[in-house]
Amino acid sequence: MSDLFDLFDLSDIPVEIGDVKRDQLSNEIIELFQMAGRELNIDEITVAHYRKYVKNNPARTIKNKTQIMNKVYKMSKERNTRIEPVEGKKGVYRLKTE
Repeated sequence: MSDLFDLFDLSDIPVEIGDVKRDQLSNEIIELFQMAGRELNIDEITVAHYRKYVKNNPARTIKNKTQIMNKVYKMSKERNTRIEPVEGKKGVYRLKTE
């Protein structure tokens, strides 16, 4: 069963519902964590993001390390966050365990 709250894949949502607000970069970062299945540091996230989403898509804007770092940090501080910092490891994050 697919996740009822998943905003990454909206292919099953009718047009009549309207534009669902979502943050593409946040969704892509979460997907990278899901693909890795482990803790990731900012450098790994930055490189993986470029390789998966930007490298073969000239219409996309490159996100530098600072942009990725700021986004991941902000995501980790949100109320219903899906990622969290790893205690004792600077710049390392993981998917939050329920």
